[in-house]
Amino acid sequence: MALPAVSGPITGRGARQWTVVVLLVVGSVAGMLVAAALGVSAGPAAIAGLPDAGPLVTVALPMVRVLSEVAATVTVGMLLLATVLAPPQRGGYLDVAGFRAVRTAAVSAAVWAAAALLMVPLTVAEASGRPLVEALGSLAAALPVLPTSSAWLVTGAVAAAVAVGSAGTLTWGWSVGLFAAAVGGLLPVAASGHSAVGGSHDIATDSLLLHVVAAALWVGGLLAILLVATSAPRALRTALPRFSTLAGWCWAVLALSGLVNLAVRVGVDPRGLLTPYGALVVGKTVALAALGLLGLVHRRRTVPAAARGRTVDLLRWGGLELLIMVVTIGLAVGLGRTPPPPGPATGTSRAEEVLGYELARPDGPLQLVTWIRVDVLFALVVAVLVIIYLAGVRTLRVVGEAWPLRRTVAWCGGALVVLVATSSGIGRYGAAMPSVAAVGQVLMLAVAPALLAAGAPLRLACRALPAVGKTGGPSPRGSLLWLLRRPLARRLRRPGAAPLVLAAVQLTLYGAGGLDLLLASSAGRQALDALLFLTGCVVASGLTGSSGPRLWEVVALLGVQLAVGIALLVRPDVVGAEHFRGVGLVWVPDLLAEQRWAAVVWLVCLPVAARLLLATVSPGRGDPPRIGSAKLSATHGVVTGGGTSARV
Repeated sequence: MALPAVSGPITGRGARQWTVVVLLVVGSVAGMLVAAALGVSAGPAAIAGLPDAGPLVTVALPMVRVLSEVAATVTVGMLLLATVLAPPQRGGYLDVAGFRAVRTAAVSAAVWAAAALLMVPLTVAEASGRPLVEALGSLAAALPVLPTSSAWLVTGAVAAAVAVGSAGTLTWGWSVGLFAAAVGGLLPVAASGHSAVGGSHDIATDSLLLHVVAAALWVGGLLAILLVATSAPRALRTALPRFSTLAGWCWAVLALSGLVNLAVRVGVDPRGLLTPYGALVVGKTVALAALGLLGLVHRRRTVPAAARGRTVDLLRWGGLELLIMVVTIGLAVGLGRTPPPPGPATGTSRAEEVLGYELARPDGPLQLVTWIRVDVLFALVVAVLVIIYLAGVRTLRVVGEAWPLRRTVAWCGGALVVLVATSSGIGRYGAAMPSVAAVGQVLMLAVAPALLAAGAPLRLACRALPAVGKTGGPSPRGSLLWLLRRPLARRLRRPGAAPLVLAAVQLTLYGAGGLDLLLASSAGRQALDALLFLTGCVVASGLTGSSGPRLWEVVALLGVQLAVGIALLVRPDVVGAEHFRGVGLVWVPDLLAEQRWAAVVWLVCLPVAARLLLATVSPGRGDPPRIGSAKLSATHGVVTGGGTSARV
């Protein structure tokens, strides 16, 4: 159906652009019909035993969800085009393709927000088994006890903020923030679906989050490429190679995360594939394989031709690929509303219900390190950190420049500490024992960031990144410097900023109830680890200014952590008591004693953390000069691009 529209008598760019839009609409409608048909065939009784809310909710809910996910995908794709695929102008403003993309994102984000907010009463009606009109009157009472409805409300708010921001932004920097917000808006609903319950739900949720983000980048990016091919073909010279690389990685992440989720939900018994859930999984697998084959066709035939200005094949095959992708979204929505096959008929402990895995009494401290349970998200982050850093070191060696070995060892050591804190027994038991959780928090907040700072990643980047863009775009090195010189980045590196950031985070966690909120879910516990890690990176970065470490800042940081340790030591109630009691470990009867041990961990580790910070932020012999120093400026000269002309 798409072939005559692209290669037939309609040849104008505007007509071809409308053809892409029509394909998107047709695919969306088909996906909505597929999701609605699967929802009707399954019935609400099959979805966790829910009562029947009526035919309106049964049909409308999956269709509105497909509309929401398609609009979210378009938003992510358009902002991906503006921030990554289409280079900005030298002044930091968006070029024509980027400007059109963010304006399109404003419209799609508004649709996303409306659909997400409509999902709130629909999910309340489905959960309560009441008609939609009656559910509207009980929203305030239902939201605190229905995490899925609350997640849709958060998603709607994020989408609305992205819509408003996209309608008014003109600069690349703001587009980066909007792109990050749009990707973040995909996560709340994914973290609260059927993967968030049952055995091994921690691994299932991680794989689903990766799956959702990779799918949005792939589908949205393809739509962006097709629109560029119909409106600004010259921009394909930069955008198409970048997207081709990104699409390959997205396909790999989709395949890997899908296999992980399949292993968790279906298991190794092949009879699970004969269930309705298994049949939908097989359908998604076939669609993914077909899309992978089409991707190979793009790489071998359409990408080189499009780079030479011939976009007909790109539009033909890309349109078919887009149509399959959008219809698959409806299949995925139907899969999310289909119960997985039942697991083995064994009892489930409270720990497995809350955490996703069983916990036995540890034999000793060594088991806290050797009992491995991989955190999929952080393991992926660690792998990316190590690969990118070693690639930078290799780039310097190829051109004959030296890089201190101790810097490389420190960086790899910091990445290993992150892996130990999240994927060893420390992360496994830290979710149930305050004393072990304190060990993991010290590693994520102080030890890992300090070792990573010792690796001097910014100095390595400024030496390894090319000073000239390959396709006429901005210089990668200049883009990095442009980001580092934004007002927020400069403020975070000013004297006194690090203690203030640390104090604000710790006050939010321990004083304002933030820790209780984050401990309530697997995604929240990962967000806690990420927050501590990013806070530690900000603190370590704030101590690496051109003037060297500031002792008074280190003393202030120690004062903040000393206050946290003392507060935990004398506090009469347990922080996160509801979560830790919900885990129900019989061999941890006294949570208050556990919290005091956590306070001891903080107090004992303070001198060690301070010594490590002072050692890592101090420049060593043979190190390259700091960013901004006169020696580095004289060596590397002026670098342009990324919105600024900067002397490195």
